[in-house]
Amino acid sequence: MKNKCIDCGQAIDGRAKRCRDCYEKIREKEIKNRCVDCNKHIGSGISRCRECYIKLTEKVEKKEPKQKKINLSTLIIQTLKEELANVEPYKASTQSKVDIKGDTLCIHLADFHAGKTVKNQEGEIIYNEEIFRKRINRLCEQILKLLDNNISKGVPIRDVVLLLNGDLCNGENIYPTQAFEQEAAPPAQVMLVIDVLTKLITSLLKRNLSVRVIGIRGNHGRTAKDTEVASNWDLMTYEILDFWSKLVLKNPKLQIKFAETEHIVFDIRGHKFMMRHICPEQVDSPAGRVKINEWARQYGVEGIIYGHYHHAAISDCDNVRVIRGGSTVGGDSLSDSMAKHSEPIQIIFGINEQRVTTFIYFVDLGEKK
Repeated sequence: MKNKCIDCGQAIDGRAKRCRDCYEKIREKEIKNRCVDCNKHIGSGISRCRECYIKLTEKVEKKEPKQKKINLSTLIIQTLKEELANVEPYKASTQSKVDIKGDTLCIHLADFHAGKTVKNQEGEIIYNEEIFRKRINRLCEQILKLLDNNISKGVPIRDVVLLLNGDLCNGENIYPTQAFEQEAAPPAQVMLVIDVLTKLITSLLKRNLSVRVIGIRGNHGRTAKDTEVASNWDLMTYEILDFWSKLVLKNPKLQIKFAETEHIVFDIRGHKFMMRHICPEQVDSPAGRVKINEWARQYGVEGIIYGHYHHAAISDCDNVRVIRGGSTVGGDSLSDSMAKHSEPIQIIFGINEQRVTTFIYFVDLGEKK
């Protein structure tokens, strides 16, 4: 028995549903993709059969050799070397018109405590008149060395201001046990300070520099705890300096000014400063900021200079330059009570019309180890 093709009606074998021609037509419709190289039937979504794809990749690999792996770190370093090879360094600028005018050198001298003796826990003397003289000599030598060899090469120094911040003399009867820490009586303390100051002033005048001395009293300079505040050995030192200047030296390039009050306000190169012996130790504390800002407002100053605490520091409090001087004594009972490690330091700095401070040096007076 023979069947007919369900599409064309042609007689076919009894087991088939379609003739061969109709079957091929349907198969061509069902199989849409063919390999672009060999025309074989392939699955959807690809353009080549597996055999043709392998042949093609082999040809490409032969034409394009494998690239070497690049070390990224090496490439970055090499690129930086090439880019930075031709970079020109900064060059020092020529002196401006402001520099040609020169700076004023300020020498801040505070808390000499001349006549005082200090011992360490082993009972060894670490400060007395001999050590004081050595440190002051070192200070003056270093100041003149910096002035001659360092500072003047960078910018000319036009004049010098000595800022005498009090406690230059150790005084007496300031605290109960002071008598056991004294090596010289106050009159001898005064003359000891006068000796070193006159030598320093003379050395500066010999360099053809105008010298201005500005002084205030310290708490140790007073003659006793319960006497008139103006009865002060620091003030006696300034009186003698003034006498020496006017009646002995008679040099018009030397001017001396001091005040019996707690503070003195003065001008240096158009900048107004206030100097006092005691200010807040922690300038940037809330209480310290209030005082610094209020003093700056009251007196219209750009800088405040003080001493008393025996450890040097420089800070900026709301655009007010604050300079705290050190001491020639170094570590003693005062610094120990404040848990401060104090080296024997004095400060020198520069001023011109453009800046409150142009340079600052901390002169270390300690012995070399």
